[in-house]
Amino acid sequence: MVESDRESDVSTTIGSSIAGGADGPRSVGIGSVRSRSTRFTRLTKANSTDTRLTRAESKAKEKESKTKSIFEWNGGGRNVFIAGSWDAFKNKLPMESIRPGYYRIVLPIPSTDRVEFYFFVDGHRKVATDLPAIVNEFGEHVNVKHGDPTIIHKAGRVRKILSKISGLDLYSPFQGQQIASMIIFRIFYLLTIPAGCYYFYWLIEVGGNTAQPFTWLTYVIAELMSITSAIIGLFAMWSPVKRRWRSLDSLKPPLPAEDWPSVDIIISHYKEDPDQVLGAIRCALNLDYPSHLLHIIIADDGYFASPKNVERSELGVRMYQMLADEAGYDPLMDEVMHDNGLVEHYVIKSEDELTRLDCALECHHFAFGPFSDQEKRAPGALPRLSLIARVKPEDHHNKAGNINNVLFNAETNGKLILFLDADMQVSENFLLRTVPLMLEELADDAADHILPEDLVDPEIGMGNGNCSWRMNRDVAFVQAPQRFHNVCAEDYMAHRNAVFYDGICTGRDGFGLTPFVGTNAVWRREVLKEINGVVYGSVTEDTLTSNEVHNRGYVSKYAAEDIAWGEAPVSVAAAMLQRQRWAKGAVMNGMKILRDLHREKGSSSHYVRRRGEIDEYYEYRRTARRPNNAFVRLMFGLDSTLYPFLGVSAYLYMMVSIAYLGTAKAPIRPDSIANLAAAFILYYSVRYITFYAAFSGVSSTDVLRSQQTWFSYNVCHVMGVVDALNMKGRMGWVANTGERNRRNWMEWVNIGLCALMMSMILFRLIAFLFLDGGCAPWNTIGAVFFGSYILFNLYPMASISLNERLSSASDEEKEHKPLNMPVPLIISVGTIIGVAFLAKWAKTPCGVLSTALSSR
Repeated sequence: MVESDRESDVSTTIGSSIAGGADGPRSVGIGSVRSRSTRFTRLTKANSTDTRLTRAESKAKEKESKTKSIFEWNGGGRNVFIAGSWDAFKNKLPMESIRPGYYRIVLPIPSTDRVEFYFFVDGHRKVATDLPAIVNEFGEHVNVKHGDPTIIHKAGRVRKILSKISGLDLYSPFQGQQIASMIIFRIFYLLTIPAGCYYFYWLIEVGGNTAQPFTWLTYVIAELMSITSAIIGLFAMWSPVKRRWRSLDSLKPPLPAEDWPSVDIIISHYKEDPDQVLGAIRCALNLDYPSHLLHIIIADDGYFASPKNVERSELGVRMYQMLADEAGYDPLMDEVMHDNGLVEHYVIKSEDELTRLDCALECHHFAFGPFSDQEKRAPGALPRLSLIARVKPEDHHNKAGNINNVLFNAETNGKLILFLDADMQVSENFLLRTVPLMLEELADDAADHILPEDLVDPEIGMGNGNCSWRMNRDVAFVQAPQRFHNVCAEDYMAHRNAVFYDGICTGRDGFGLTPFVGTNAVWRREVLKEINGVVYGSVTEDTLTSNEVHNRGYVSKYAAEDIAWGEAPVSVAAAMLQRQRWAKGAVMNGMKILRDLHREKGSSSHYVRRRGEIDEYYEYRRTARRPNNAFVRLMFGLDSTLYPFLGVSAYLYMMVSIAYLGTAKAPIRPDSIANLAAAFILYYSVRYITFYAAFSGVSSTDVLRSQQTWFSYNVCHVMGVVDALNMKGRMGWVANTGERNRRNWMEWVNIGLCALMMSMILFRLIAFLFLDGGCAPWNTIGAVFFGSYILFNLYPMASISLNERLSSASDEEKEHKPLNMPVPLIISVGTIIGVAFLAKWAKTPCGVLSTALSSR
């Protein structure tokens, strides 16, 4: 079960004690949010009946208003409490354990004032080092937080200059460290180009070892590919965004619950075990959202084998029974039954009834209540639950066809659509945290307030025209990151992908171009209809679809918060097959973009909506935006398409290292240390400063895993490119857990490369003693260092692959784990070998000479 963001029990208790009884939970009734023991109980301001408040009293009341704010502790411990200035540090409030060492609590704090707080961890008072901290007037070291980070205070000239250079709002949740990192990044990113130009001039004209043309030219090509990848990839980090936390039930002015948009939750299923999908269904049923506005849909892609065949597979029967149990609905008790024993709410649509035949020959829709409007709105009612299956055509378009079958062939009509993979389990507040990013506040004189009823925005609830919020028609979707509950802290296979989710996605969000990753995303149905559903033409249909809406001028936003958890592949083989599919999709996306350049744009749009001047205004604004961000979209498109190609430079570095170890001839030959420092050292210093400044918010472990897997996943990228260019056959879908893929031949590539690198390092040491006469030790040191660096990056995943084949432990015990190495024994043996090596070197011709010279 995923570690969810459960805040209800703690927040309810805390809210009542802090609010002092003035705030109470919202009443439950028709159209309201359901109140369960596991639900987040809302705190709302009491409606005042006294209209005779003085101006001073009104200001005091406004000052006392509260806003919910999240507090986190990520420093370990078993029992963690928090105390703060909101109640003069009187009470220690317990924090909820989200996962080992990580605690969270949501508290209502003053909306304008600064609050001070500290933590009690296992009885010891502590201050979080990763949060802003000060020494207050009492000499106490405390953390600080502002109730509303968007409140603008008067800024001095220095602060304005820093804000301009960094591109970050100094009054946003960004901390001083992040502002400094962005200033450093922008300066050194711009310096990368001149430093790189001088470095390549030096490498070609001055410092290259032209006596070894193969090693030298291979190294030059690898470096060119590397800097190209860096310039294109790091461009996304020019203007990152960290969005302020908002909750749908705490908007100011409030958005009434009856005006909240309806949501279809589509859980894509393809042959995964029903028990795995069960967790995703239960989390969706437990979402903190009005039940009558939710429709949970299992989009099954393997339920029926052929048309007119209602004999379900064993997996299909289990799915059906599980959904019936979860919905609290027993089909055997239904008063009206079909002759074949199926329930009344089972609909089959054949070819002549389907809107789109490109994704289904038949559409089977099982509905599991509640069915009447009164049932849907009853207190404590469950959301509507459905199983929608299809009979696939010959060209069924995989997951994209499955989703389009639900969108166009089934009776679904949610204004918003939340896409989830079968293993993804969302926290209760997922929709509360993402839907506000799709809204915009209306000014008091906005035209929407005076429009006729039939022209009011239909994407906001009932469209009563009295709401202060409307759907932002510039926004296509909101994406949240993927997190995995079965990944160990070391994360040797880089499943967290933190450089992407915690870095690149926030960077692209700054340009409104966050990519769609296929799950954990809330889309507007209107936008999907406009582009005719999920776009075909790639095995990574998610990225292709986000490219399409971005090309039309829509923007996307990123909710950088851990609000959904899934299961990562449990083996190297499954992870490699997943990365191979991503690489193939990246190349296919690029090829489709090139083909589309020669075609008429907009030919695939079969849905055009016109309601009035507001729609025309938004369309004009999107059209005007397209040429303005054309360069940014080009850079992101190149980054997404070329990474499998540019990653081949890792193999070029390996070839250089092997040749270097074999010949002791380096690819560069500087004339002096000063010459080397002026080009090579300068260039790499600028490169590394730029990289670490860009990803200063990513942990060092995740940065290291990103570097290591850049080498280890190269074989997957190469095979993905070959597969995309070859275009023969179809790549089968890989289940996220990867339980059916414990081993794969691609693992042997990394194992073989590790063995080869170790053999070449050993050869170089032996050759130094017996063939080179102990001469030119710096060449040997450089070759061994270069080879050891590559071996260090390849070894973790290769070791996990070996553990899969050699260990007698169970699959659960050896998942994600490398071979258990006897480190003390290795250090002892290495010390003995090192001493023996030095003793032997002292007896070589050059060693004897060096010893004689040093003794004088």
